[in-house]
Amino acid sequence: MVKKLYKFFGYSLVFILALMYFVPKVSLYYFLETKLDQFAVVISSEEVLDKGFTLKIKHADLYYKSIQSANIQESNIKLFVLYNAVDFQNITLSSAAKFFVPLHVKNINIKYTMFDPLYIKADVEGEFGKANVRFSIFDKTLHLKLLPSELMLKSYVNTLKNMSKNEKGEYIYDKTIKL
Repeated sequence: MVKKLYKFFGYSLVFILALMYFVPKVSLYYFLETKLDQFAVVISSEEVLDKGFTLKIKHADLYYKSIQSANIQESNIKLFVLYNAVDFQNITLSSAAKFFVPLHVKNINIKYTMFDPLYIKADVEGEFGKANVRFSIFDKTLHLKLLPSELMLKSYVNTLKNMSKNEKGEYIYDKTIKL
């Protein structure tokens, strides 16, 4: 009986891994791109590479309402059913944002797990400092906690005025998003 149970779980694991490996990730990416178009978001000039269990995207230009908003040097998409993650590295924001925040973002790590299904979480690091972001899927609220860098504290005081400061020196920003 135990041997049959091990066999069942073994075959199930092999099936799930094979399914994840052979799923057409590039086609799913382009399908997602068409869905983003509904929100006036366009990704162009990217190089899309299927790496087996992950999807790597290089040199992507991000446009919002036909205005170039960012250039993303590299991103990795990991879809593992129970744990999903998207990692972005070396992001340069549009020069229009230079009045609000520093333009270079070192990395963004976005995570969604079935063990905490009501939240999408992100860790962000850049010239502005370090930020933790939590988005509630249920009530569509965004909670941002920023530990600002010296550059942010010195040159972007007006941006920080839109946030509340806690006793740890972190800046908090909460917003309800209407989708």
